[in-house]
Amino acid sequence: MKKLLLIAGVAFIFACVLSLLYAGLNLYGYYHALDGSPDFYARLHRRAVVWGGAGIALAALGTACMAIYSKM
Repeated sequence: MKKLLLIAGVAFIFACVLSLLYAGLNLYGYYHALDGSPDFYARLHRRAVVWGGAGIALAALGTACMAIYSKM
């Protein structure tokens, strides 16, 4: 069980990093696109918010797994 928590914590942290990188890429596109329809900007912003929230949630899960692992 202890090793499973460590593996899950590392996997959640890795997924968190990927999620936050994708959110950052969408925000970069949102602020630096020169010409696009309003729908294009809305999609970029929505993706940035959703993936940013997912990244924060994954970071919390990974931190919880690591904290429980260290207490065992």
